[in-house]
Amino acid sequence: MRVFENMIVNLITTVYNFLWGDLFTIPLPGGGSLGISLLILLLIPTGIYFTIRTRFLPIRLFPDMIRALSEKKNEKSSLSSFQTLIVSTATRVGMGNLVGVVAAVSAGGAGAVFWMWLIAFFGMMTNYSENVLGILFRRKDEAGEWHGGAMYYLRDGLGAKKGCKAIGGMLAMLFSFFCLLASFGIGNMSQVNSIVSNVHTAFGIPTIATGIFLLAAVGAVILGGLKRVASITEKLVPFMVILYLLGTLVIIAMHITTIPAIFVSIFK
Repeated sequence: MRVFENMIVNLITTVYNFLWGDLFTIPLPGGGSLGISLLILLLIPTGIYFTIRTRFLPIRLFPDMIRALSEKKNEKSSLSSFQTLIVSTATRVGMGNLVGVVAAVSAGGAGAVFWMWLIAFFGMMTNYSENVLGILFRRKDEAGEWHGGAMYYLRDGLGAKKGCKAIGGMLAMLFSFFCLLASFGIGNMSQVNSIVSNVHTAFGIPTIATGIFLLAAVGAVILGGLKRVASITEKLVPFMVILYLLGTLVIIAMHITTIPAIFVSIFK
């Protein structure tokens, strides 16, 4: 068992170093240096390109985005604009916003917040482009359910290009395989571990009991399909976001006198 665990850790470390390890470093004034990784080279220029190419769409069409939330869905089997927003929000307000930000600030200091703001702004258009492609190449099955995602536009979009059929199919298969692996880690283990540990610490409830309850609750939602997922999340996520924002505002209010110094540290 220990050998298997070490093999998994070594594999993750190798992949991580390949994607996020420094390809090269840029010397900085004062003797420091800035490491540039493969994903930084791929993601940031892509986000900047799409932002400029769409003429800063997140700013230009922001009023239209707000108006779209009140639009009614075209088909009974589809999701409304509000349900789509809520499902999308549910995948973003969570571990990445809490643990990820803490890890970034701990490793890079307050200045990391500025770079997260900057990358988040340009990253919006990368995410938008993924969604557009997902809608463009989505497919409806016999039951009237929509299916889409990167595996579809890699196979049917990239694969439709001359000479790219094989690579499109291979990338679609790899994407599906890695998503399956990721669902056991970032999609389940970290969240469940945090929930059962905190519940056990706070209330003394056995971790196995909390785990079984979560299994039953999540299974009941997922087995109901996308419409049930949307129905549940549109009720839970607004409440979750409100608690999230209230908690943030309380923390800000408790440290209101240090806000100017915090902004100085971020931009210093």
